[in-house]
Order: sequence, then structure tokens, then C-alpha cells
Amino acid sequence: MTGALTTPSLFPEAPLVRFVCELDCCPRCGGALKVLKSRMRKVATLHIGQFLAHETILFCEHGCGGPALRSRELADLVPEGCNFGYDVMVFAGRSLFQQLHTVAQTVCELAKRNVRISETEVRELATRFVIGLAVAHAEAAPRLRDHLGANGGYILHLDSTCQKGSAHLMTGVDELSGMVLLNARMPTENGDATAEFLSNLVDRYGEPVAVACDMSSAILNAIGKTLDGVPVFICHFHFLRDLGKDLMAEDYAQIRERLARHGPKAELKRLARELRDRTHDCAKQLETLIEHLDNGTDPAAELVTSVPAEVVLAALTASALEAENRGDGCGFPFDRAHLAFFRQLQSVLPALSALRKCASLDAPTRKLYDRAIKTMKPVCDDAQLAAAADRLERAAAVFDDLRVAMRIAEPQSGKGLNDDGRQDDMQTIEARVEQFRTALIADPERSALPGIDAMLAQLHKYWRRLFADPVVVQTPDGEHTVQPQRTNNILERFFRGLNRACRKRSGNRLTAAVLDNMLPDVPLVANLDNPAYVELLLDGCEDLAQRLAKVDRRTVTASLIQVRKPPSGLSRSTRSILRNRSIPLQIAVCILRKTA
Repeated sequence: MTGALTTPSLFPEAPLVRFVCELDCCPRCGGALKVLKSRMRKVATLHIGQFLAHETILFCEHGCGGPALRSRELADLVPEGCNFGYDVMVFAGRSLFQQLHTVAQTVCELAKRNVRISETEVRELATRFVIGLAVAHAEAAPRLRDHLGANGGYILHLDSTCQKGSAHLMTGVDELSGMVLLNARMPTENGDATAEFLSNLVDRYGEPVAVACDMSSAILNAIGKTLDGVPVFICHFHFLRDLGKDLMAEDYAQIRERLARHGPKAELKRLARELRDRTHDCAKQLETLIEHLDNGTDPAAELVTSVPAEVVLAALTASALEAENRGDGCGFPFDRAHLAFFRQLQSVLPALSALRKCASLDAPTRKLYDRAIKTMKPVCDDAQLAAAADRLERAAAVFDDLRVAMRIAEPQSGKGLNDDGRQDDMQTIEARVEQFRTALIADPERSALPGIDAMLAQLHKYWRRLFADPVVVQTPDGEHTVQPQRTNNILERFFRGLNRACRKRSGNRLTAAVLDNMLPDVPLVANLDNPAYVELLLDGCEDLAQRLAKVDRRTVTASLIQVRKPPSGLSRSTRSILRNRSIPLQIAVCILRKTA
């Protein structure tokens, strides 16, 4: 024997499997059953592959009005009106949305299992999988509610994501279990839609013990309306980001605009490309020279003369271009890339001007230096740009002190958007911020800076929600004090994961069109990595395929119809007619004539 049989080699031809209703008598009146008809279907499942299903359908001979009786065994294998089994549906859905395979990869994997399927059919099955999962998730709500309650309740992290021009996808995640609890698509993140979302969530799982969110007024108003009395924790990262933008956005925009007007980067990049090969040839000598200067030691004359002048020019030019990358990966206002670029130009220009006077420079090298100086000098001489940079640095110093006081997104931390902050207790952080605020008010020079009064007002407004006390939860082991995370990074990472998944699955980024067409319950697939959730979802079933077989087919069909309904509510033919350029005017004339 050369090896174990695989599914494709089990049957040289598609086998014939007979299915008959398992009942012996009519479930309504107890009468005898007779054959109504038989039919043949070509179906495919993972454990058999392609096969012919011969189904015998029965009816009651007394004509009691009961429905035609079909085989329960076949219905548990394959959905009505479908040629692929529930296990194929689960395979397709998990392949696309959990394992992030492309549609083509999924088709190939199924072909290895003797399931011949098209890419369109894979997409259809994946859609049905997500809808079936959403229905099963809703049906599991009572069990999930009991599970969350047994663990002391749930801490809700609430946020929405969108792309420019798209609807919003709102998601609620429990911090303690990591479960995605509810998803919804809404036109905008407004208070009424968010309040409805929260009401649905409370109906399913009860009130959360706490809510963590950003500073969205719509979300905060909806929480106040729906979850009155529930502690609210404002995300420290979002608070700092909004505060920093208010404090520095005007000056930063002026720096960006003035740099764009001068446009030095294009010429500096051209210069760096021209000198790239020479830099590679002398990189080792240049690195040694820089190490000596950084360590405060005097390099030997032979080392200095071994580095060509054009290589020094290339290195200094590259340092200006690379200055924008010095940040911590958090974006503005934490990283001020344009300010760093401008300050580096101010540092590089005097060095180039001094080297330009060196008598040993030959004519071609002198021309290269002239090009760089000519590009940098107008930028460095811009008085408006320099004034904006000075103002920005003074405001940034205050902002950075607040970052240090709040122990999150601290300068030079290098943690980027995944920074959850230090694990200090909230009372310590609150005391440090109070010290910062007191010192700022007492400093007449810093407190007089533009925007400081607004910053202090924001601190006062959100103080209670920024430094709320930990929550006490009741568990089978007794009372436990839980400090919710200081950031909304759970959802921020989750939404970035959706974007990465879209790129990996399709090769394209998550655009507005993709987000609008994406099923809102796709985030539920992430729960399948949680064993506790899967056990609650299955409700005694052996696997997910068996669980989806129990989902009401009419509910899935209704959801499919709702998903595929055009956004405008108009049929495809009507929308096609509307594209006729003469029709809009005809509509207007008709309405005006009839209403005159």
C-alpha cells in the first residue's frame, strides 16, 4: 500500500447515495406515508466529495395538509437548493475570513478534496457562512449572557470604522473575554444610531460594567442616554491626540504649507540618487568617521581625507530626508515629521556652506554643493516658517510633558499605535497629571501660549472619565477589582486587522466600496479563535457545520435578500433607466406639471 486514500481517490466516479424520509408515519395525523416523487441532485461534501443524492420525498396518504416530508439526513448535509454541503460552506468561509486565503486558493484547496467549485460559488458560500454565523451568534445570546455574567460581566469597548465616503461599521468588543459582541452598519456615527446599537446590545447581554471609548460626542451622548450610570473610560491616547491637534495643528499646517511651496524634497532626492553609488563605495570610512565624532574622539587625518566630499554631501542630504522618520510611529501630533525635516535642513545648511569653501573641492563637486545649498537656503531663510516652527516647538514641549505625565505615547518610546501605556495605577497617573496642570498654570510664560487655556478646559471637562476609579466585578471566586484598559487599542487593532485581512485576501486596501459591500458581521469570525465562544455557539453540536445546519433557512434567506438589496432601494432596471441623460429632466417636468 503506497499511502492512505485521499478524498479524490475514494471513488473513481461519483457514487449514488439514496436518501428517504426517516419517518414511518405522518407527524400530523399518524397516517401512512406514500411516495410523492423522487429527485436526483449532484452534491459535494468534504468527507465524500462529489456524489449523486437520490432523494425520495413522501406525503401523507390521508391528505391532512402537512408538508412534503424530506430526508433529515440529507438536509443536515446540504442546504435546500444548494449543491454544496454545510462543511464546504464552513471551509470556504473560514478559508476566506479566518485563514485569509484568496478565492483562487480556496478553489484549489477544495479541488484537492474532490469538490469542484467556481470562484463565484466560493464567494456565495462564504457569504452564507457569515450570515449563518450571525444567526447562530444571535441565538447563542442567552448562553453568552450567562457566560459573561458568570465572569463578572463585560467591559464594552465601543468604536466604529469607515473609509472616506463609506458608511460606518460599529463594533462592540468585551475586554475581559475578547469576544466580538455586536456589529452594525450605520450611515454615520450619529447619536440615534449609536443609541439603537447600544439598546440592542443591552437586550442581548445586559448592561456592561463599564464602557471604554474615544471622545466622539455621538458615542458619549448615546451612552448617557442608554447606559446612564455605567462608568465611562475615555481613551487616553485619543484624548492626547485630539488635545495635541487642537494645540499645534495651525502652526503645523503652516509649516507643511510653506515647505510644500518651496518644494525642496524633489531636488534633494534627485541629488541623493545621483550620489548613491559613491556613498555605497565609501560607506565604511564614513561610518567610522561619524562614530569618532559621536564618541568625542579626534579622527585621524588619513580617515578624514579618505571620505570624498561628495559622499559627505550625500550623507548630509540623506539625513535631512530621513529626519521625518524619527518619530514613534504614532502620527501627528505625537510625531512632527515636517518640523523635524525643517530643523535638520537648518542644521545641514551651515555645514554645507562651510564645506563649500574648502579649497580642495573640484568644480563638479562644487556644483553639487551649490545645488544643495540653493535648494535649502530659501527654506531656511523663510521667516514665517521659522516663526511657526518656534511656536510649534514651545507648544510641543508642553504637550510632551503631558504625555510623560499620563504615562502613554511617551516621546522616544517607539511603541507606535500599539502603546497601551505604562501599568501604573490610575491614582498615581492622576496625581502626576495634577502636578503637571498645577505647574503649567503657575508658569506665566507657558500658560500664555496660544491654546493652553483650551487644553486646560479639555482636561477639566474629561477629568472624571479619564481617571475613573476601577470597577468591582462579582465572580464565582468573589469580588475582583478591574481597571479597564486606558486605551481603545483593542478596537483600533481590530479595525487595522480588518484592513490587513482585506489586503491579504484580495491584494487591495479596504476602500469605501469594499467596506460598504462587506457583510457587517464579518468581525464575528474572529470569535472562532476563542474555544469558550465556540463551545457556547455550538450548543452541543459536534462542529460548526452541524450547528449551521440547525439555523433556520428562512432567516438566512431573508438576511441574504436584505444584504443584496440595492442601497437606493431601486431595481437594477430602474437605475439603468435613470442613467439616461434625458430622464432626470423628464422627471422634473412631469412633477412640476402635475403639481402646478
